[in-house]
Amino acid sequence: MILTQPITPLPFRKRRPFLFWFIILFVLILVAALASRLLSSARECGLIGGPRLAVLNVEGVILDATDTLAWAERLRRDKSVAGVLVRVNSPGGAVGPSQELHRAVKRLAESGKPVVVSMGAVAASGGYYVAVAGKEIYASPSTLTGSIGVKLQTPNMEGLMHALGIKEQTLTTGKLKDAGSPYRAMSEEEKRYLTGLIDDMQQEFVRAVAEGRNLSPEEVRPLADGRAFTGRQALDAKLIDKLGDKEDALTRLGELSGVTERPEKLLEGPKKETPLWRKLVSSLLGIELPAGLGAPSYGFYYF
Repeated sequence: MILTQPITPLPFRKRRPFLFWFIILFVLILVAALASRLLSSARECGLIGGPRLAVLNVEGVILDATDTLAWAERLRRDKSVAGVLVRVNSPGGAVGPSQELHRAVKRLAESGKPVVVSMGAVAASGGYYVAVAGKEIYASPSTLTGSIGVKLQTPNMEGLMHALGIKEQTLTTGKLKDAGSPYRAMSEEEKRYLTGLIDDMQQEFVRAVAEGRNLSPEEVRPLADGRAFTGRQALDAKLIDKLGDKEDALTRLGELSGVTERPEKLLEGPKKETPLWRKLVSSLLGIELPAGLGAPSYGFYYF
């Protein structure tokens, strides 16, 4: 009689070693990614890590402020952010988005976080409107800023349409409904009506500057004739606080925020996603296309 012992099967890691270690590696990567996500979320909520300095970039022509507004709100809610540098490099833009950004920066300052503004090559009109919401403003001596004013931009194609034999017909519910139409010259009544809108927007601009710079409206109005100032002229006119570059502004932000050591990495945004078509055209032409390409020709602007 022959006795046989039952054959013990090999463990899975020996039968399928490649697959076993692949699964182990996959699980480790998954756990690491989850841990990194949790760590990032905890840091954003201020649960761990020391205080940080953040940067809010306002760049190019201001037409759509959606991403910048979302970034500003994230910084306002992030408890680990001790102070915010608003870096403005903009010639201005549409009235509505400029006012939205001004209010967003103002909310940041009202949340208790120090907000210092650093101007780049240009921070004019709508760009300056955003800047005056900060606690302190820095500009380089030759930064172009100010340009406090409003304009309505609308083309007049009446002559072209007449030459082409094209006539335009519009039905409206009121005589001012299509005021500023590009297909005909404005009437005197339309000019008065649109000038009234511009004047109201201008007064709002003056009030924002007066409040942000601790000046009276009477002191601001002589400066609000649309002219631009260099940084040095703006300092003399009390439109900025100090002459200095981005590093100077960051140093001052650290002092106001109580962050004695400069962080190795700033929390900076919003990230700009360049459309594929813009990358292709820029590559073919060998130039960087302006951010405001495709801006509407009609509208009220802080330019």
